[in-house]
Amino acid sequence: MTRLLAIMLGLTAPGVAAAAEPVDYRMSITPSAQRPTVTITLTMLGDADGTTDLDLPNQWAGSDRLWRNIGGWRISGGTIGDTGKPEVKRLRHKPGARLTIRYTVTDPEPLPPGPDYKKALPWIERDWITLHGEGVIVIPTGGEDRPARFRWGKLPTAWRVASDLDSAPPTLTANQVAQGIFTGGRDLRLIERKVGAAPLRLALLGAWTFTDAELADRVSAMIAAENAMLDARAIPFLVTLTPLANPTGKRLSYGGTGRTAGFALTGTPNMPFRDLPRLLGHEYAHRWFHNAGDDDANSYWLTEGFNDWFSAQAMLRTGDWDAARWATQLNAVLNRHATSPALALTPQERFDQFWTNQAAEKFPYDEGQLTATILDAQLRAAGKPGLLPILAEINRGGGLGDRARAEAAIERALPGALARAQALLTRDGLANLPADLLPCGTVRTENSIPQFVLSSGACAALAGPPPAP
Repeated sequence: MTRLLAIMLGLTAPGVAAAAEPVDYRMSITPSAQRPTVTITLTMLGDADGTTDLDLPNQWAGSDRLWRNIGGWRISGGTIGDTGKPEVKRLRHKPGARLTIRYTVTDPEPLPPGPDYKKALPWIERDWITLHGEGVIVIPTGGEDRPARFRWGKLPTAWRVASDLDSAPPTLTANQVAQGIFTGGRDLRLIERKVGAAPLRLALLGAWTFTDAELADRVSAMIAAENAMLDARAIPFLVTLTPLANPTGKRLSYGGTGRTAGFALTGTPNMPFRDLPRLLGHEYAHRWFHNAGDDDANSYWLTEGFNDWFSAQAMLRTGDWDAARWATQLNAVLNRHATSPALALTPQERFDQFWTNQAAEKFPYDEGQLTATILDAQLRAAGKPGLLPILAEINRGGGLGDRARAEAAIERALPGALARAQALLTRDGLANLPADLLPCGTVRTENSIPQFVLSSGACAALAGPPPAP
């Protein structure tokens, strides 16, 4: 039988059909007096050889053995068993069988998340949930790129839910589902705005020192500014906000997790609104600054460090920062980088210690931001418009997560600039930064720690056009 005839008769191999048919994910929430039960259901075709392996959550964001937080397996169409690895389950079934896989998600912590939270863990409280896909979603082994769909299932009465996958294309990949943001609750507040022609949704839990409208205004302004900076169209976007417990009221903690179509914020209720726009700018910029491949020691320099430079530029454009505050922030980064114990570590050592060593964690942020700052100054000194047009060009070619492609574009724009910038950020280089390194001020060094002194008067290099309406 020819392949064409087989296709016409619908007799394609089960393995081909399994790869082509989307893996259907559904998340349901069942209320309880203590904590609701979160159930995730996968419907999919099994592999042609009658054996399908499943990758369970394992390591992410400094947490490991995440597979411990899922269980209660119920399988239709096959049987489930263990393998030699606890993070891999094995299904046995008829070749190409249709499988329904249900499992429950549990929160291992008895108390709500606090200032020292672990974002990889499922947060399931009596009246609300916040989950990251990396901690709860199972995918077929080797099937990261298989087509997939996500839907909400049965929910408690009066609950509202939101995910960045709600506005996603009809067909995603399994890996995109595994990177989703999921939140819901009895008191979840949904705010809707428009940025350009695209919807912006905010899904908020908890009480804060600012109003929902104030947050929506700042998010809208930041998104408009950053879209304009990269000449990028608006897309449907979700912002979630989850409170952290702070019984004494004396702790302060806040942070975020950026995705291409949304970001998840967390914070103690005393999170200062004055500092929030920078966090918003950084997390939204992950729409573009995200890993192009595997997470490795080289990626954060670009996806976090250049992101910090870019979001600082956005702060100037929205008016959230003036030149003096930009200089203050730059000096904090210079001081931290020049005195960092992580200067003595190799790139791989810094990556390996990223989640356990604060100096190693901050190093790629600071190294990347300072590299971008110096590159921007070098480009302007060479009569070019700066770094931003180069980033826009890179983004038009497929995103800002490929370090090799970014470095090649910078080298084409100004040969040798990147090597010169990186040489200045070694311990010896930092102690001898040229006084005229940056526009609009002077670099002064005392005790091997450089500081930037801003000149008086207006500075074109520290101002940009207002964001497009």
